[in-house]
Amino acid sequence: MIMEFSTLCDLGKPVPAAESSPIPPSFDQLNPHPEVAVGEVPGLLERLAEVPDPRDRRGVRHTLGTVLALTACAVLAGARSLLAVAEWVADAPLELLEQLGATVDPLAPHRSRPAESTIRRLLARIDADALDRAIGTWLADRRPQGDCLRALAVDGKSLRGAARAKGRKIHLLAACDHAGGLVLAQLDVGEKTNEITCFRPLLDTLPDLENTVVTSDALHTQHDHAAYLLDR
Repeated sequence: MIMEFSTLCDLGKPVPAAESSPIPPSFDQLNPHPEVAVGEVPGLLERLAEVPDPRDRRGVRHTLGTVLALTACAVLAGARSLLAVAEWVADAPLELLEQLGATVDPLAPHRSRPAESTIRRLLARIDADALDRAIGTWLADRRPQGDCLRALAVDGKSLRGAARAKGRKIHLLAACDHAGGLVLAQLDVGEKTNEITCFRPLLDTLPDLENTVVTSDALHTQHDHAAYLLDR
C-alpha cells in the first residue's frame, strides 16, 4: 500500500482485482491487533494524523487524515489513477465518510467529499517519507508479538511504470517483514547516492530492532552496516 501511494499519479486506468491481488491480505491488516485491547494501538487515522499537512489552515474543508484514508481505501478497491480515486470517493457511502473522519453535510452531501483537484494537489505536496513512516508504523503496530526472533529483508527495487524527469526510474530501498510480507519502511534512493548510503537511514526509521535478524543481498555486506546493527 505504501508504494501505491507513491506511484499513484503515474499508473494507468483502474483494473479489476485479480485472484492474486494483494487486496485481501491488505484488508486483513485492517483487523484489530490480536493481542491488545481496543485503544492500546493507534488506528490508521491516528497514524495518518502524524503526517504534516502542507496546506494553509485557512479554508481547509477536509482533514489530511480523511483524504489520505479515502485514497487508501480507493487504492485497495482497485483504483489505479487519481481520476479513479476521485470517482470511488464520489460514490463512497456517507457512513464510510463519517467513519473516516469526514464532516457530512446532509443538505449538501457533495461538499462532504474531497474533489479530484483537492486529492491531486494534496498528494503532490505531501511529505512522502512522512507518509511512508506513518503507514509503516501502523503496519508494524499490528505485527503479532512474540518471544521468537523476527526477520526483516532489506532490498531495493525500481518502481515499474513510474519515472522522474528525463525518464529516470524511481528506486526505493525497503525493509520488508519476512513473515507477513509487509513493507515497514522504505526510502527513495536519490540520483546522487546509492543503496549503501541509504541502509542506515532506512533502518533508523524503525523504532526497535531488538531480537531482529536483518537480511540483505551482497551489496550490503559492509563492515559499517554490521557495526550499526550490533549497536541497535
